[in-house]
Amino acid sequence: MEEEIIKKAEALIEAYPYIKQYKDKIFVIKVGGSILKIPNVSENIIRNIAFLEVVGVKVLVVCGGGAFITEEIEKRGSKPVFIDGLRVTDKETLQIVRDVLFDVRNNIVMYLKDKLDVEADILSPEEEFMMAKKIHYQRGDEIIDLGFVGQITDVNTEYITRRIEKNRVLVVAPLIAGQDGLYNVNGDSVAAAISEAVKAEKLIFITDVSGVMRNPENQETLISVLHVEEAEDLIGHNVIKGGMLPKVKAGVSAIKKGVKKVHIISGSIPNSIILEVFTELGVGTEILL
Repeated sequence: MEEEIIKKAEALIEAYPYIKQYKDKIFVIKVGGSILKIPNVSENIIRNIAFLEVVGVKVLVVCGGGAFITEEIEKRGSKPVFIDGLRVTDKETLQIVRDVLFDVRNNIVMYLKDKLDVEADILSPEEEFMMAKKIHYQRGDEIIDLGFVGQITDVNTEYITRRIEKNRVLVVAPLIAGQDGLYNVNGDSVAAAISEAVKAEKLIFITDVSGVMRNPENQETLISVLHVEEAEDLIGHNVIKGGMLPKVKAGVSAIKKGVKKVHIISGSIPNSIILEVFTELGVGTEILL
């Protein structure tokens, strides 16, 4: 018992310099929908976010919801359609995406406020903190209409900074305002664009895998530290692919534009955010220059 208490004290001592270093800094955290779908895991992640706020970190959360969206589309008798990993978003699908993502966003905020006493708030598309335009997707010689799928064109850095000074935890759904209404935008891209604009200390992707692996089938090939040049080489050789590809690309872009560090970690590991940020070894992949 005494040894266990000593270990807890040692953990606090180890965390101390990191807590001091990150006070008043901004972290952008993208939480994947597949992780949020697991109740105990999602609660642990939200508690970790609350801990960051308590120790003085300003946190901007971008919530995914792909798994929930697909489930809801199927419940309503339709089939989700993807082209090269992008969800085709017609008017009906856009309404489902809106309903689901706003529900996920609002539930995170309510949990933080009601259960953890954190003064969290939402950033809504109506605030025009970001703007998007329609993607004209080209595959070979063919232009494919993806519907209401967009890409970021502008970030209102001053507005976001002002809001996060007032509410030190803000939660965003990756539905972004454009001239023709809302656009469904890749959540990794939204998180990267915000982190680049505010020059975040950290951009953290919480996913359902441990991080970047040289062989995705072998956990022992996890790359703990990945420099930008090596990341680009692994992308070029098709080692980094699938769902990990947009995260690493977004991370590389963020690092090149002034974000200090990017982390890709598994939300399935209890307290993975705290372990990655406040301990020497960490638990996932860290991307840096």
